[in-house]
Amino acid sequence: MHWIDWSIVVACCATSLTLGLLVQKSAGKSLEAYFTSNRGLSWWLAGTSIAATAFSADTPLLITGMVRRKGVWGVWEVWALGISTMLAVFVFAKLWKRAGVMTEVELSEKRYSGKPAAFLRGFKAIYWGLFYNCFIMGVWVITGMSKVLQEVTGLPRESAIVGCVLLGAVYTSMAGLWGVVVTDAFQFIWAMTGAVVLAVASVHAVGGLGALTEKLSGTGMLSVIPPGPAQGEPFLASPLGWFAGLVLVQWWAWKNTDGGGVIVQRLVSCKDERQSMLSVLWFNIAHYCLRSWPWVITALASLILIPENALLSTVAGKTFVDHERAYPHLITQLLPTGWRGFLVASFFAAFLSTLSTQLNWGASYLVHDVYQRFIRKDAAEAHYVRVARSLPYALAVGAMLVAWQSRTIGESFTWILSLTAGIGPVFLLRWFWWRINPWSEIAAMAASLPVLLSRPWVFETLGLPAGHLPGLLYMVLGTAVIWLPVTLFTPAVDRGTLKAFYAAAQPPGFWKEVAIAGTRRESWGRSMAQWAVATVALLATTVGPIQILLGQHLAGGLATALGAAAWWVVWFNVQPRSITRGDTTVSGSPSHTPRKYPEASLETRSRP
Repeated sequence: MHWIDWSIVVACCATSLTLGLLVQKSAGKSLEAYFTSNRGLSWWLAGTSIAATAFSADTPLLITGMVRRKGVWGVWEVWALGISTMLAVFVFAKLWKRAGVMTEVELSEKRYSGKPAAFLRGFKAIYWGLFYNCFIMGVWVITGMSKVLQEVTGLPRESAIVGCVLLGAVYTSMAGLWGVVVTDAFQFIWAMTGAVVLAVASVHAVGGLGALTEKLSGTGMLSVIPPGPAQGEPFLASPLGWFAGLVLVQWWAWKNTDGGGVIVQRLVSCKDERQSMLSVLWFNIAHYCLRSWPWVITALASLILIPENALLSTVAGKTFVDHERAYPHLITQLLPTGWRGFLVASFFAAFLSTLSTQLNWGASYLVHDVYQRFIRKDAAEAHYVRVARSLPYALAVGAMLVAWQSRTIGESFTWILSLTAGIGPVFLLRWFWWRINPWSEIAAMAASLPVLLSRPWVFETLGLPAGHLPGLLYMVLGTAVIWLPVTLFTPAVDRGTLKAFYAAAQPPGFWKEVAIAGTRRESWGRSMAQWAVATVALLATTVGPIQILLGQHLAGGLATALGAAAWWVVWFNVQPRSITRGDTTVSGSPSHTPRKYPEASLETRSRP
């Protein structure tokens, strides 16, 4: 790269570091400030931060690999997860905010009781905050950034990994969550602009959108809906069977079915329930509707501009076609000096936003849920903040060790979804069924890896049909065979703990056994209807504009019109409404209808 390009990259990184320095003092006042921004975030800042975190250096590479291997329909592996992230808007945002936790795993001792709850909290903090966190940072975030730097700058892979991770660790250590969310807004705009610039350059290089669609017509690459079974192919093994697995099972059978650690951290950091809900709603729009089209268009153009033999890579002695390299390869191939630096800087912006969040999130588990809870319970706040600021460096080292062995982002993404498919149902049911206990979660987590590893042998031995849907159902049912009996044959959670949790969170579902006499339960039917309409709006306005760009004007126009109508319904329903309590009217969440509460103590009133 030219020195002008490097100057732009340095300017972007320096701006991020400067913004982090500006809030360093505020972030270091307490653990609440360092990990939850004193619970004072507004919806737009929290939502943009979640979107920037999901907009990692690896994400456009992941999408490019999906499109080049399958076509546009391959991206449904990401899009289908919008069904669950939209559920977080209308159901789980309120529940997490009411739970009053600092971290997701702290819920273990709010929802459950006794030594099993304490063990579960500590185990999950180490499992998710250390091992899982280092794994996903290594195979996704760092691998993606190192591929970009290798392709565009020619830096050796090891140097690229060490350099970019060190920068992220320094920035995260000093900034805390305040610095993360403030810089995320800047980084999201820069990264989004870079994605659009490369999409326009790619389309221009192939001769325009008309030439793009003409050259790929007949290949199946432009189809948004997966094709049905070929002659003699079983439905379950077909692309359409794979799609069925995503929309019927995958979205609820994964770790983040109720929001997940990073989203939960932003939810509990918002000012109130309404701000929490709107933050995830904005994240969904930014993550799916706004960002998908430039990546998909660029990936399709790369099919014409870059042959497979130009993408051969060797990792750990194995040579393979690395389709994910096509995205950064286009930066080198198409962009002139200046714009090339701008694109690399946009990747740095995306990388820093994600890495800083993962490091801060992992540190929150290890400090709040392990060190403060079990090792040093009575230290001063300044001591805990110092420990928190040291942990990003340790986590960064672990992530680098993983990245050294990583091949492709897509393989790891699919593997993680499969591994956590057996855990999601328990994480979901803990909010809906009072009988779920800590042993339910422990059994599901312990069973997931053995069930996943046994899947090939069981399918071959029993002659079961191959395919994504059977594989997912095997994971769900295989783990359920273990965690469900464990749930029923182990003691229920202490009634006092259950009643306290129910009174605070007011969750939907089967809680009659522990409901407090005189409590009015919240009606969740409205929330579920809003979720259904919003999901239609989200998916329709994600695929519709892409179809229009690809010349599928009728289908794209109908999808976009449907999405626009559904968004109007959503917007009408998210406006603040009034809730009447006795003689007092207060502003409330849009999911609540006005109703009278009987005269009762504060402890027995349902929360808005």
